[in-house]
Amino acid sequence: MAHAYCLTGEEGIGKTALARALAEELLLGEGQPRRLEVHPDFWSDDRPEAISIDEIRFHPERGAQAHDQSLQQFLSLKPFVALLRVALLANAERLTEAAQNCLLKTLEEPPPNTVLVLTTSYPDHLLPTCLSRCQIIGMSPLGRPAVVAFIASRQGSAEEAEALAGLAHGRPGWAVRALTDREWAVRMDRWAEELAALAFEDVDGVLGYAARFGQGPQAEMRLVASDALRGFTAFLRDAMLLQAGLLSSMSGTRKAALETWVRGLPADHVRASLAAAQRTQLLIDENVNPRLAMEVMLLDLRVRRLA
Repeated sequence: MAHAYCLTGEEGIGKTALARALAEELLLGEGQPRRLEVHPDFWSDDRPEAISIDEIRFHPERGAQAHDQSLQQFLSLKPFVALLRVALLANAERLTEAAQNCLLKTLEEPPPNTVLVLTTSYPDHLLPTCLSRCQIIGMSPLGRPAVVAFIASRQGSAEEAEALAGLAHGRPGWAVRALTDREWAVRMDRWAEELAALAFEDVDGVLGYAARFGQGPQAEMRLVASDALRGFTAFLRDAMLLQAGLLSSMSGTRKAALETWVRGLPADHVRASLAAAQRTQLLIDENVNPRLAMEVMLLDLRVRRLA
């Protein structure tokens, strides 16, 4: 075993599921607790919030607020019942720069009998020095037949399985969430529709819309903005596939909306929009004010109204 792994791939592709499966293989042997959540040699962080340095460093100044022990404290101890201690940092792009620099010390001089697994959809948001000290495993999207079969095995409608597979783009995790949380799927579509329409809005309209990301505690607004960016990014991905002639079958309503939107844009606007959305997510992960981050992105992505 390597001392550290970084699983990369698109959101919803199964990185965290694979990381947990690896932890189970390493920890849940004969005579061990049967669930990772209660295993004394397993530590994980899979929250939507940013990961501060206090969750990582050995002596947190304010305590590790989300854990009984910081990551470095946990890894410094000998295994309690298993042969190894395993830690999982899911969506590691949530690490602040200070937290990443602190983590680097652990990656450079890992304690014995420990395995650290990072997952991320945005490896370019992590310090190159951190990535270079991990064994990187890239995960690819599943083929459409496999996704259709995966969805169909969880619900009986072949028609719905085909429709969801077209939206999932090889991401089984995305399909599972859409199946189990219908409200989330509707919310993603609503965010995509609203943010895409702002490309043709005037400045006052954009600023008025962006103000909603400042109507509450910043921690809460960060989650709302991240939700909006997730829906918008999915829409932009479909738009790029449409422009390239690679869009697989999907509902006629969504395809028509994509075609109408793309027709009103300059040639490189979709690509620039996707890059800006990902950059904005990084800024929000680094605790930039979500209203200001969304405001800048939406203003930059405006195009002139067509006559």
